[in-house]
Amino acid sequence: MGNQPSSPKITAQDKAIFQLKQQRDKIKQHQRKLTLVCDKQTQLARRAILNKQPERAKFYLRFRKQQESTIAKTFEQLDNLEKLIGTIEFKLIEKDVMYGLQQGNAVLKQLNNEMSVDKIDRILDDLEEEKLKEQEISETLGLGSALNRAEEDSIDEEFNRLNREIHNVQQQEEGEEEEAPLAKVKLPEAPKEQIMPEAPTNEVTDSKSGPHKVQAEPVPI
Repeated sequence: MGNQPSSPKITAQDKAIFQLKQQRDKIKQHQRKLTLVCDKQTQLARRAILNKQPERAKFYLRFRKQQESTIAKTFEQLDNLEKLIGTIEFKLIEKDVMYGLQQGNAVLKQLNNEMSVDKIDRILDDLEEEKLKEQEISETLGLGSALNRAEEDSIDEEFNRLNREIHNVQQQEEGEEEEAPLAKVKLPEAPKEQIMPEAPTNEVTDSKSGPHKVQAEPVPI
C-alpha cells in the first residue's frame, strides 16, 4: 500500500474563524429576510392608503421602520464580525512570520557559532604554524632555500645563451629554406629532321649535238 497523503490538521484558530464566518453568513441571511419584510410592509401600506385606511397604513409603516432599524444594527454587527475575522487571519499570518523569524534566527545563531571570530583565529594560527613547520623542514633538508645574487646572474646568463642558440638555429633553418635552388626539369628535345642532300647532276657535253644533261645515279651516303 502506498503512503496516503496526510490530511491537514485543523487547529483551534481554524475552528474559531469558521464559527465567526458562520455567524456572519447567518446575519446576512437575516438581513435579506428583513429587507423582504420591509418591501412587503411598504406594499401593505400602499394598499391600506388606497383602501382609505390611514391607521393601518401607518401601522405598516411603523413596523417597516422597526425592521429597517434592525437591519441597520445587523449591518453594524456584520461589520464588526468582518473586522474581527480579518484581524484574526492577519494575526495568524503574523504568527507564521514570527515563527519563520525565530527559525531563521536560530539558524543564524548556529552559523555564527560555527564561524566565530575565535574559531577563525584558531584556524589561521594553525595554518601559520603549519607553514612555519613546512619552512623549517625545507630549510633542514636544504630545499627551497633562496638563491644568492651570483646564482641569479648565472641563471640569467644561461637563459640568454639558450635563447640565442634557439634563435640562431631558427634563422639558419629559415636561410637554408630560402637558398635551396629549385630543381630544374629538363624536357626531352624533339628529334631534328634529317635533310637529305640533293643528288648531284653532271653535265656531259657532246661535240656534235651540243651539251645535254645526263642524270647521274645518286651516290650512296
